[in-house]
Amino acid sequence: MKYVRLMFLCVPTLTLASWATAVTIHVDFGNHATVEEASSCEDTVGWDDANPGDDIACTHSFAAAELQRYLGKMTGDPAAFAASDDANVARGDLILVGKPETNTITQMLMPAFPPELPARLTQLGPEDFVVAQTVEAGRRVVLIAGGGRLGTLYGAYAYLEALGVRWYAPGPQHEEVPTCPYENLFTISLQESPSFQTRGFHAWEDRGDPDFLLWMARNRLNYWCVEQKEKGLLHKLGIQLVGGAHILTPYYLDPPLPYPYNHPQFPGDDAKPADPYPVSPTYQGDVNQDGVLSYFEAHPEWYGLHDGKRSDQIKDDAGDNFCTSNAEAMGEWCKNAVEDLISGRYKDATIMNAWALDGGRWCECDACKAQGSATDRNVFLVYCYDKAIKAAQADKRIQRTIRLLFLAYYDVIEPPTKPLPADFDYNTCIATYFPIGRNYVYAIDDERSSKNAEYLRNLTGWAIAPERNYRGQICIGEYYNVSGYKCLPICFMNTMAHDIPYYYKEMGARHFHYMHCTTKNWGNKALTNWQMARQLWNVNVDTAALWTDYFNGRYGVAAPSMRTFYETLEKMLSNVTELKYGLSGRLNEGADELFPNNSLKYAPATFAVDDGPDLQEIVQFANECRALLDGVRATALPERVAFRVAEDERLFTYGERTVRFYDALCRAFMRAREGKKDEGRAALTEAEALAAQLLADTESTQYASSHANDPNALEASRAKGALPILHKLLD
Repeated sequence: MKYVRLMFLCVPTLTLASWATAVTIHVDFGNHATVEEASSCEDTVGWDDANPGDDIACTHSFAAAELQRYLGKMTGDPAAFAASDDANVARGDLILVGKPETNTITQMLMPAFPPELPARLTQLGPEDFVVAQTVEAGRRVVLIAGGGRLGTLYGAYAYLEALGVRWYAPGPQHEEVPTCPYENLFTISLQESPSFQTRGFHAWEDRGDPDFLLWMARNRLNYWCVEQKEKGLLHKLGIQLVGGAHILTPYYLDPPLPYPYNHPQFPGDDAKPADPYPVSPTYQGDVNQDGVLSYFEAHPEWYGLHDGKRSDQIKDDAGDNFCTSNAEAMGEWCKNAVEDLISGRYKDATIMNAWALDGGRWCECDACKAQGSATDRNVFLVYCYDKAIKAAQADKRIQRTIRLLFLAYYDVIEPPTKPLPADFDYNTCIATYFPIGRNYVYAIDDERSSKNAEYLRNLTGWAIAPERNYRGQICIGEYYNVSGYKCLPICFMNTMAHDIPYYYKEMGARHFHYMHCTTKNWGNKALTNWQMARQLWNVNVDTAALWTDYFNGRYGVAAPSMRTFYETLEKMLSNVTELKYGLSGRLNEGADELFPNNSLKYAPATFAVDDGPDLQEIVQFANECRALLDGVRATALPERVAFRVAEDERLFTYGERTVRFYDALCRAFMRAREGKKDEGRAALTEAEALAAQLLADTESTQYASSHANDPNALEASRAKGALPILHKLLD
């Protein structure tokens, strides 16, 4: 990876008065008259056609418009920066957007740059960029050029970033745009390329907004969902449109779906295409007598065999997987999947999450068992899907590259037990490793966590074990807001500082995302998202320096206290998996034993393995966080900093009330079972007061994926069922 930062050149010091026309930003407008038109034409660009010219002009012009906007803010003189087409060179100092092939003025002035620059430009990848400086005929020239249009956009943002601009979270209130002298614009040289190829958030709903998508691009993230309605904006910003997930089988082979062919033994389907499949030996016709022949009624043998019967049990994205050894079932699934890529819901997708059902049972027929483990069968499904896509590409029915991200997760988390097909395409089929339920008290490779040790064993088997059968790329799917966490204000600053380089350097991962990112109201989660973006772009970035940048830039005079707050917050919620997937459920059911394992006890205790912050310690961390926040809020702060602290405080309060609610419930149960009913009732009264506050909080548990949201924070606690149980115990 190339990474060069902040190289300063010695150039003559000029004042604004000495420039003829201040600074002109030259870019190819394409067929448009102004940079405003060219930069906002994304909905009329043919992004998938064979002509890249309009694509480049749109994204490059947007980069120029962003430069014009932010440089004007930084210098306090917006009128000093003009954006002009590349037809004729302007007088005065210049910023050139685009390499010689895409900007005629860059081509004209290339001899003024160091002689090695043309070769450097030809070696850039699509997202790589160069920012170079020169002086030509007494005027200063900045070149921002990427290997592709996206690289140029990233170069513009990196240039602004080097001048001090920061986008810590979506929306203008989270920007930092410092004052910058004019002469500083001509002191920066960069050459960068990304560490991780895929960087972003796994999602599947239209729930972003332009502020969120712009934040992604400005922080050089490139992975979001095809369901987002602003397709043109996504294309312009270079954000990949991703489809699929566990829902594919219900889309393509759901048992109750109408059979799409003219079955020879079912009347009334004459208008449908001829049936390409032989009649099933177990065909029984319209069993439910609804007048429609379904897939399952036509071909029960296509579906999973369980307890000697074929199963039609698929609901939403879960249930019983289809029979992967049945060539007809596989062919129909793949045919429908390809049609969806051609003209259906995924016609704009360039990445598909090629997933079977979520934790679905796998067929028990002898032929499926002969295919191998659940993982072996899952990989075979992906292989067939990829082959079907390639056939459609060969026939020109699909004219774009499509990559498949398939699961290494839950029921298919163990590595393949058999060699993969010789023509398995590792360039287009990539394993995504999801360590769901991992322990965030410890790093992913820390053997003091038995969960993490097991996850690492399987990841090693996929990624680097010498005897492994899978030899392809690895994508990491992290869980910084897994659905059960319900948008809690968890901090992962030290976790990510260790884990992301580990995934990259030790496991060879080159793709990374996490699931259920909230798209607004980030508060404490802004650090997670901003730090993740920085580390995915440059895996060697100094995280200590990042934290200094973040806390100083985002909080100003409150930086020391806010850094201590975040470090304490990380400790407070590091045991979140045990809190939300263990304790909350036991409280909700009134379990006799609330603290059955080493990971979480009520009072402080220490264990060699699986030790974590115990509930009393968690409450104490919450107390420390509250004291720090209250101290900061009592300080005179600039308006923008006060806004950010207030947002942090609101989301922290949700987390604080949640852990205090658990604590009060635990004390009520313990006192009730000890026969100390008065103390138990007092704890229950405390819990009910907290429950009322949680119930009233309808904001903190929104803006993530639908099943990671909840209507209020009490529902999100997953423990409200404890209240009626306690009333029975204590009445």
